[in-house]
Amino acid sequence: MRCAGWFLVLSLLLVAPARALEPGQSAPTKLVSLGDSITRAFDATLPADNLSQSWANGTHGFFEKLFRLPDVKSHNQRISANFGDAGRRNVVLAKNGAKVKALREQASATAGKGYTYATVLIGGNDVCRDSIADLPSDYEFTVGAAVGLVELFKSLPDGATVQVAAIPDVKRLYEIGIDKTALGVIDCEQLWSLTAQGFPCGSMLSPDNSELDREYVRARNVRFNQILQFLTAIGVRNLGSTGRRNTWFLDVS
Repeated sequence: MRCAGWFLVLSLLLVAPARALEPGQSAPTKLVSLGDSITRAFDATLPADNLSQSWANGTHGFFEKLFRLPDVKSHNQRISANFGDAGRRNVVLAKNGAKVKALREQASATAGKGYTYATVLIGGNDVCRDSIADLPSDYEFTVGAAVGLVELFKSLPDGATVQVAAIPDVKRLYEIGIDKTALGVIDCEQLWSLTAQGFPCGSMLSPDNSELDREYVRARNVRFNQILQFLTAIGVRNLGSTGRRNTWFLDVS
């Protein structure tokens, strides 16, 4: 089992099945997903993108069943189950390594495309930095998230739905990784000690970190989710006041 751990968050991000549409809400048949490598399921099975195992865009067809790949019951699958395959689109704009400041660029690419359902999961790379000193401030994270979400709101048509998912608990993934073995050969802690310098989560995995350091990183993780929750709450109020039918959610892990 790999130690990178991102594929483990799939079980943390499952959400309730699709519910009946509200008046004015469009059927979520045109899906677009924004974010980072979590949405691309990077390293989930192979050390590359594994889009069939994406929590948002995953599929489970003939080849996935043939090779006994996990069935993640993604948003894409549930949309097809509830609304059929007619007129479906499934586009991934998420990019590996993206930080919250990249959300605006991704969101701008949705303009004029008629997407009716958008997922946003971003911020993991703002928690997982080379060192604790590199973690963004509240202000920096808030500006990046707010600008990106406003751009997405402006770019989507009336009736679209947006799901903003919480950043997974990175310290919990660290704790799970402690008990795992990479490729059945090396203890994960040993691997981290060899690769933490330049490894894509030194802020949590560095062997120089104390438990207090890791708890501090978790606190920043929680704080970033609180900021996302605050911004989505503002979005709900503003949408209601303008009569637009976009619906914003926060799936807190």
